[in-house]
Parts: sequence; C-alpha cells; structure tokens
Amino acid sequence: MLQNQSHKLLKYSLTKISNLFKLRYLDYHNYSKKIEEVVNIQIQAEQQAAQDYLNLAVSFLHPLKSLHGAGGFFFKMYKEEIDHMEKLIRYQLLRGGLPNICGVDPPSKNKNTTLLDAFKQSYKMEIEITKLLEQGVVIAEGVKDYHYAEFVTSVFLTEQIQSIHEISSHVAQLTALGNNHHALYHYDWKLAKMYPYSVKI
Repeated sequence: MLQNQSHKLLKYSLTKISNLFKLRYLDYHNYSKKIEEVVNIQIQAEQQAAQDYLNLAVSFLHPLKSLHGAGGFFFKMYKEEIDHMEKLIRYQLLRGGLPNICGVDPPSKNKNTTLLDAFKQSYKMEIEITKLLEQGVVIAEGVKDYHYAEFVTSVFLTEQIQSIHEISSHVAQLTALGNNHHALYHYDWKLAKMYPYSVKI
C-alpha cells in the first residue's frame, strides 16, 4: 500500500516537473501554441504538395507517356517540397514544438492529364502554399514571433516567387503551343535537357 502511494507520488512529481520544463522551454523561446500549429499546417501542406508532384512525375515518366522532361521537372519539384517539409520539421523541433506528421489526401488519377493541365495544377499549388506561408508571417508578427516571420521570409518566400514565375512562364508557352503534338514533344525535349531524369536503379 505504502509502496503504491510512493510510486504514484513519484509519477505525479515527474509529470509536474516535465510539464513545468516544457512551459519554461516554450516561454524561453517565445514560442506560442498558435505558431506551433501554424508550422504543423505548413508541414502538412508541403507534404501534400510533395505527393501531388510525385504523382505528376510518375504519370509523365510512365512508358505509355514517356515525357521525361515533364517527369524530371515535377520530380525536382517533389524533392523541393520534401526539403521544405524537412526544414519545417527541424524548425519545429528547434523551437520546442512537436511536429505533427499526418496522412495526405490521395492524388486524383487522370491518365489524360496534359502538359498544360499539369503546369496549371502546379501553378495553383505554388500559389496556395505561398499564401499559407504569408498568412504564417502575419500570424507570427501578430504574436511578436519575429524569428518565425524572418525564417519564412528568408528561407521560403523568395524561392516561392521564383517558382511561380517559372511555372507561369511554362503555362504561357504551353498555352501558345495548343495541341501541336510535334511542338509539345520538342518542348518536353527541352525540359529534359534542363531537368534530366534517369530510370537507372
């Protein structure tokens, strides 16, 4: 009986110490629960974008399409989103937060996706991710977490603007090409030179 009471008291004390340490840690780093949640939302968005890009990549790399330029481009975008997700996870841990890695929505399966469709989808994804990052900056400034605001601004936003510019250029050029299959094949050939992809294992 006495031993059980001692065990319960010890467990209670350790829990209190742990909670107190976490509160002091978060307070020391000026890290609010609001920003911790913002970072987790961004992690999930990057994870979702990575899967969507990978789905686009493999659909164009499949032997039935063999558009290796587009496949290489979207595979590069997939790796960039994975890199973004990992940076956000490391940041969350650095600040004392708990990264929330959850499931993602299944990709839409459309075997007839054209190059133009894919780049339009990519443009929409990058716009949505950029808006989410900008909202995070506004929230961070609202709670005076200037470190997170600076982190997002310096690490992500410039790259996002560059990606949007590049993808919008592809959308404009592919729109001009229309359904000219020879021109589209040549366009993919140019993409393959810029974004080579090897099927070697």
